[in-house]
Amino acid sequence: MKLSFWTIALVASLLTACSATQTSQPKSPAKKVENIVINKSPTDDREYEYLTLANGLRVILISDKNSEESTASLAVGVGSHQNPESQLGLAHFLEHMLFMGTEKYPEPSSFFKFVQARGGFSNAYTSLDHTNYYFSVNQTHFDEALDQFSDYFKAPLFDPKYVDKERTAVDNEWTRGRQNDGRILQRVRGETGNPAHPLKHMSVGNLETLSDKPNSELLAEMKQFYQAYYSANIMNLVLAGKQSLAELKLLAEKHFSTIKNNQINKPKVVEPAFTAQTLNQHIYYKPQKESKQLIIEFPIADNSDNWRQKVNQYVSYLISSEEPGTLGEYLRIQQLANSSTVRISPSYYDNSGLLQVYIELTDKGIVEQDQVIAATLSYINLIKNQGIKSSYFNEIKAMAIESFNNNSKANLTRKATHLAASLFDLPAQHILDSSTIFNEFDPNAISQFMLQLNPNNMRVWHIYPEAKVEKEIPYYFGQYSNKAITQQEINTWTGLAANIQMQLPSANELFNPELDKLVEKSLAQPTQIYNENGIEAWLIHSEKYQAKKGWLEVLINTDLADIDAQYTVTSSVFKEMFSRNLVALMDKAGRAGTSVSISNYWGGSIRVRMQGKSGNQSLLLDKVLDTLANFELSQKQFELSLQKYQEQKRNKAKQTPADQAGSVFNQLMYQTFTDEQLLMASDYVNLTMVKNFRKQLLKRNRVLIFAYGAYEVDTVKNMVSITSAKLPVERDVIERYKRQIMPIHKGEVLNYKQKVEHTDVAVLDAYVSPKKSVRNSLVLELINSQFSSEFFRQLRTEEQLGYQVSSMAFDYDQHPIFMMLVQSNNASYKDLKKRFDKFKLDYKAKLATLTDEEFNQAKQAMLAGLNQPADNLYTEARPYLIDFIDNVLDFSTKQTKIETLKQIEKQELIDLYQSMLLKKNNMELLIQLKGSK
Repeated sequence: MKLSFWTIALVASLLTACSATQTSQPKSPAKKVENIVINKSPTDDREYEYLTLANGLRVILISDKNSEESTASLAVGVGSHQNPESQLGLAHFLEHMLFMGTEKYPEPSSFFKFVQARGGFSNAYTSLDHTNYYFSVNQTHFDEALDQFSDYFKAPLFDPKYVDKERTAVDNEWTRGRQNDGRILQRVRGETGNPAHPLKHMSVGNLETLSDKPNSELLAEMKQFYQAYYSANIMNLVLAGKQSLAELKLLAEKHFSTIKNNQINKPKVVEPAFTAQTLNQHIYYKPQKESKQLIIEFPIADNSDNWRQKVNQYVSYLISSEEPGTLGEYLRIQQLANSSTVRISPSYYDNSGLLQVYIELTDKGIVEQDQVIAATLSYINLIKNQGIKSSYFNEIKAMAIESFNNNSKANLTRKATHLAASLFDLPAQHILDSSTIFNEFDPNAISQFMLQLNPNNMRVWHIYPEAKVEKEIPYYFGQYSNKAITQQEINTWTGLAANIQMQLPSANELFNPELDKLVEKSLAQPTQIYNENGIEAWLIHSEKYQAKKGWLEVLINTDLADIDAQYTVTSSVFKEMFSRNLVALMDKAGRAGTSVSISNYWGGSIRVRMQGKSGNQSLLLDKVLDTLANFELSQKQFELSLQKYQEQKRNKAKQTPADQAGSVFNQLMYQTFTDEQLLMASDYVNLTMVKNFRKQLLKRNRVLIFAYGAYEVDTVKNMVSITSAKLPVERDVIERYKRQIMPIHKGEVLNYKQKVEHTDVAVLDAYVSPKKSVRNSLVLELINSQFSSEFFRQLRTEEQLGYQVSSMAFDYDQHPIFMMLVQSNNASYKDLKKRFDKFKLDYKAKLATLTDEEFNQAKQAMLAGLNQPADNLYTEARPYLIDFIDNVLDFSTKQTKIETLKQIEKQELIDLYQSMLLKKNNMELLIQLKGSK
């Protein structure tokens, strides 16, 4: 099953980007916790240690000798659930204010500037039950960075002059999300639950909620909140980097041991999530974006402490299956739903949770919602009566252990951030391997859990444009309505359920560890092993991760869809129909350890990607390509796929202005059809055109196969044979096709203006060089390593012109590009453009003061990033795959960048800034999107 568009995790809100500051003296020694060894995967070459500082702060250390970055994450066990009613959004506001300087480092945004100039970044988010601050930096500067970062938790200034500025920043963030359906649904959830539960209240904050009031002064309450909750004994810290465990331990002691310990308990919500009156309800919501969803949810007791029983994993595994006869397949076969998934969040309300079945409805499904609900209840009853078996439990356990034993290392910063939060819920010993720790099969525990899944303990969310709604949603766009579920409805569902025939999933034949073989590393460079009849096949073995995994890319490359807008639409509709016919296979493969995905590429090309266990990929490829060539192109599937395509295009017009600006930029650069043109063209697309497209796709193409990892040469050649067998004997073989960017003319200014369905405005100002140059692209990246932090500090922190403020340097087809982007709710697009121009001009003097030391730091940080050894097979493969797709068949792009970067001198930054950003030696592409405000 697919992941739902709206998940509770997103609704829980990852919020804001800020800066940081300072440190302390190592007075209290760390007290190592004895007999706690963190269990890790056999494939994980990192070292781990767990300890508790004398002040009660819990620490995980990760030593990765291959890492050029060092990272830290500090999670505090307090979140928006603890907001006082007098200052809604206070936890989030504190997260912002914390970055506004400390006693030792008083300059706001100094930490952001420090880490970015040294190849890193900093960020933070406020969740319902915790707040997490994290950063990364080149490993040579970790001690200095920790000195600044740790001081936020010891001596923040909370300067009153930044109160209104950060209130505005929070308000900008709230405005940016007011039309976001996920955030709105969280508000509706609070409105329809227990009014005494903290979820009832708005969590982000805005200018109204975060303000001085009688008996509540904002800054004073925020300081009280900080003093009450920012206590070392409810903090988790992760330090990770190239340093040894002993060195990391010393850094933890030096910088974090003097954070104050108030000896408090982690706050816990005690109010129940629902009252008797708010439990069994229908909830209707008319979404801001086009969407048709039914969410059937069951409140559940929090069973997080019993995580070893794996009850949640067991139930989710069965409900989410797409095997023949299961709920997912039944809903699709009956044309009631496009997709479905299940999510279990046992502690969402802090003291209880939810099991939710997300169903993406068809128009027929909207009409026959009773049938959809009945089918869900019928399948749940089938599990209760026949599905509690040790065979399923053992299969889940075997898959979990196999996955863990062949686990890929995650990015170090993502890993640190995840572990800092997870340490609130899991014992340190099993922080890595909790997925593999299974108690004995306990059918009674599963049965007791399943008893909660019944129509008398259920809420049903009806989310679609036709929903009848009447109640306003405080602080957000949209309306909702709700009413009680009646006994008559329950009787109807129960009666329908009794007549629905479904079956439980069979054993997963794709899960077969015996197919996975260790393949000897013999090809250290990409090697073409086949090039005949319009089929190219390349293979390279992994430098460091030549285990039982691989990344296979098969591209059926064509130029058909770029003929006109109708054919562009046709290719996308075909791809959607193709994907629909692979749902069950992709679900089964994913459970067995191999992800399969289908996507479009230029010209209507079809891109098949497989990542994971390599032993079953030949079998999977055969099934995927057989489906491509032979699946039935029915009128009903065509209508459903076309409708989904049209909805997606219309929904793009409801994205944030910043996101829309990025899409417009790509459309203009590649001269593709606009979404409006494609929507108009979609009215003229029919099933006959889709059938013709498939015939032509199989006939007119070039097939590109790239395999990275545990594949033998004969295996890849067999994949060539599998592919060739699915293609016509007579083909029109083309040269590699990739759409080219627009002609870039020196001195040309392209100005694109458009009104958007949002209250904010966005301005994207890009400067594109007419000359291809790897060197100049790197020079722009060096410029931006200094420019972006100052641009953010001035326009966002000081002037509050927008919440989303960024600059970036990159290239398209080796044409260097420098871009500035702001989304704002309090400035016009004309004023933003003027401010861009003034800042750009003023920054010339700032850049001229760049010291040799600062330049060399930025240069070395970029080199370290390029030379950073890959964390896993996939990051190792990516540069080779990009070159392969871009037809750079000497695979030299990364090394060329490294050698070129070494040669760049400081004066080149000043010269290129002057010629490309201040003079007219470029093409300027200005995109101005105006909201309704």
